[in-house]
Amino acid sequence: METAQRILDVILRYKSPLPKGAEDRSDEGALKSLGFIYRAVKVNKRIHMVLPAFPFKSPNSEVKVLGTLPDKAEDMALAHLNGLCAAVEDIYTPGAILTIVSDGLVYNDLLGVPDHTVWSYGQSLRRLAKLKNYRHVEFARLKDLLGIPSLRDEVDEMGYAATAPSIRLALMHRYGTFNWDAITNESYAQKDENKRLTYCGYLKFLSLDLANTFPIGPGRTRSAFKRGVEVIAKSMLRRGEAFARAIRENYPDHIRLSIHPSTGEDKISINILPVQKAITPWHSAIAILLDGTVLAGQRKTFGDDANLELVHEDGRPSYFRERSQLYQWSPSAPVTFEPTYPCGLMIQPSGSNNPLTIRDIDAQKVRQLAELNSPVILRGFAQTKDREAYVAKSYELGVPTPWKFGLVLEVKDRGAEGQGLNNVLANEWMPFHFDGMFKTQKRTRDDGSEYLVPNPPHFQFFAAVTPSPKNTGYTLFSSSKLVLDHLPKGKSLPYLESLTWSVKTPSFDQSVIGNMPLIIAHPSTGRPCLRYHERWPQEKTRFDPTEVAIENGDGSVRDVLESLLHDRRTCYWHSWQEGDLIVNDNISMLHTRSSFQAGIDRELWRIHVD
Repeated sequence: METAQRILDVILRYKSPLPKGAEDRSDEGALKSLGFIYRAVKVNKRIHMVLPAFPFKSPNSEVKVLGTLPDKAEDMALAHLNGLCAAVEDIYTPGAILTIVSDGLVYNDLLGVPDHTVWSYGQSLRRLAKLKNYRHVEFARLKDLLGIPSLRDEVDEMGYAATAPSIRLALMHRYGTFNWDAITNESYAQKDENKRLTYCGYLKFLSLDLANTFPIGPGRTRSAFKRGVEVIAKSMLRRGEAFARAIRENYPDHIRLSIHPSTGEDKISINILPVQKAITPWHSAIAILLDGTVLAGQRKTFGDDANLELVHEDGRPSYFRERSQLYQWSPSAPVTFEPTYPCGLMIQPSGSNNPLTIRDIDAQKVRQLAELNSPVILRGFAQTKDREAYVAKSYELGVPTPWKFGLVLEVKDRGAEGQGLNNVLANEWMPFHFDGMFKTQKRTRDDGSEYLVPNPPHFQFFAAVTPSPKNTGYTLFSSSKLVLDHLPKGKSLPYLESLTWSVKTPSFDQSVIGNMPLIIAHPSTGRPCLRYHERWPQEKTRFDPTEVAIENGDGSVRDVLESLLHDRRTCYWHSWQEGDLIVNDNISMLHTRSSFQAGIDRELWRIHVD
């Protein structure tokens, strides 16, 4: 039962806020979900979840969305959902799978969206999930819920459009309520809190979705438009009830997730975008700020903001980003910038005629980008395994700082030979830390006594000089900003700022360091940054353990921080490709490495830079 509860706690991290004024019955829903999870855990089976979602883009592309096909908003949502399932796998080996059932054909004709547009949206989603390796997410269509052999598999948009009317009719015939209109009245939605919330949500988005399809003007008054919206919303409610029944009967052992705000007694309402408000990618566009903050809202609002610019991907508008000279590189070195989830940025050459090399990288702009949104991944540049060029680039980034191992640390499996660096050179998991924790300098107190303080570098500069096997040997980067954004009540930032901590390990010359502030200000941005080293007891390592204590406060802070550091909403997992470079801010980020197969030829270079 303990494992089942931990899995449920992971899922509930993604829960959307309770709607204002609604009765909270999420405890009832949690018990129901816990039962599903416990039955799966008892037989060591995968956890199954189902989410009706991703129908089609809003038809109002002038105000709300960027087009009819998935863009960076859908990509970010799928990454977020895939992360939810991956977080379950982190604590429960069989893992979890999320089935997304598109409700596009349930409603599209009511909004004037062609069937073939629904098909194209769904197909593009599937291609995106495959391209990005969102392996914990699978898709189902409405026809899969009907069990009608005569409905052949659609192979193209024309076949899909031909069968769409039959699918809608079959849904209502099999799962709809007979004489629904006669048994409902104006107070129908008011009697059920969840129906009221859903109905009000329909009214809200339909008013904007249909503004261009049914414009107010000659022949249609504002009141007539409002009445029409109410009629369509009621039809959506009717079809939605049939669809919900189809989901229940086809997925009886699945945890039911929902994008609609609810009281929580029969489903878990979640945010599918990494934002605080309940908003979906098919009703919005996203904007990404320099520090990686994700905003979701109307495309017109973002388009009217002079501080934002529209970014195209694959020839189509994809998302907005904060304007900055840091994205303006030399015309002779064209590159693309792609945000990574949940933090960081990937930079790749965009031209094919003249391949770019490590020498073409604008080191000072990379440095500034890394201070704002680490890690910065540089992929696809040539000559990154040229040691001389790699060292030269480190001098462009700042002042390289050698340590006991010299300037370049070759990070690879050396078995039981730790070279005084504990498990840095082994293949086992490492604790979250910042580099230079144990690179200390002596200071003198007023009474003349000496004490040690860390003397960490500002940046790490990594290079992958060998191929790395997939799904192993990840480097994990956790963002102070995101960790602090997700602090629970009772463990606020002001409280953490009041705390000091200490660390002790037999490694690194018998280091004992204390009186360290848990939160420091970043020297360039001024933002609060977490300074911490994950506890690493002897049972986790064949090397020396590391003890950590909170000196002047609640020791449970360690549990909170260590959970958040591993949280998929705060932590980017990097799978290395040969030739990758990474610049990471060692002040705003903590990092670690997952275990990897012993004896494989996996080698990274690392230089510390100030």
